[in-house]
Amino acid sequence: MHDIVSSDRQSVCTTAICTLFEGDYHLGLAAFVNSLVRAGYKGTIWAGFRGELPPWLDQLKRLDGKAGEFMVGSQLRLVFVPLETEIHFTNYKPQFMLDLFADQARGCEYLWYFDPDIFLRCDWTFFANWQRHGIALCEEIVNYRLSERDPLRLTWVEIGAAMGLREPRPLNQYFNGGMVGVGAGHSSFLHLWNRILEQFASMGSDLTKFGPGASRLPYATDQDALNMAAMYTAYPLTTVGPEGMGFRRGEIRMYHAVIQKPWRGSLLLRALAGIPPSDATKFFFTQVSSPIRAYSPWRLRRKRLTCAIAALIGRFYRRQ
Repeated sequence: MHDIVSSDRQSVCTTAICTLFEGDYHLGLAAFVNSLVRAGYKGTIWAGFRGELPPWLDQLKRLDGKAGEFMVGSQLRLVFVPLETEIHFTNYKPQFMLDLFADQARGCEYLWYFDPDIFLRCDWTFFANWQRHGIALCEEIVNYRLSERDPLRLTWVEIGAAMGLREPRPLNQYFNGGMVGVGAGHSSFLHLWNRILEQFASMGSDLTKFGPGASRLPYATDQDALNMAAMYTAYPLTTVGPEGMGFRRGEIRMYHAVIQKPWRGSLLLRALAGIPPSDATKFFFTQVSSPIRAYSPWRLRRKRLTCAIAALIGRFYRRQ
């Protein structure tokens, strides 16, 4: 079942989605939302943001008397949630999900978080089935196999022991922080994830910044905190491999533009430097025309042509 969009502020729902964005990530948000429409998702998306609202909102129907609430087509409600936190959004995910469970998403049975540079490739029924099995995670491509006896993981065990955490589960996988699905009955997982982030901060990690902490620290904030939380939660995990985010060949359920943001820089200059457009970049340009038009028609035609030429260059020349 999907969300049932109600007339009051707190939706009665079975499933909802949230994301966080700022600045030019509104272009990724447009592609993400469009991909959800094409996937058949029907329900609510909460989009936490800092700064300006997207410039494409005049294309959407504003809900009467609902500040920051819009309809995308007839089945998807997009709700913008202004945020004032100084914490980098990559480290704010568990808190945002907890706040939603406590307020706007109260009564929701399951909440998905997706980064706004993720674009769904498969039907939403896959995710609806996936969420029945526990906390949903997708393996990273970098260090996607992290042995339970890896020195980094053993350091996390030492940190966990200092926090009073006991009996970590044996894990050999390393998960990407761009997507997580959590049921309301498992929401204490989010508290654990948040608590670990706070522990990292107490050890010197700056949660207002993206990327690794100081070189002496054995973690890179959000993804490591998420993976440490996965070790210590008693709740069931349901996981897919790196192919789930298009990081390698296989059953690709979504594309995650982790390094090359499709809307930034020159695709041609990158191609001439031996870096052709990624599959995520090529897919992005199929997702930005409807129902939200992220670019004007002429600009989108130009970008699609540029992407095609860059991909052609990439067939003959790329970095080894």
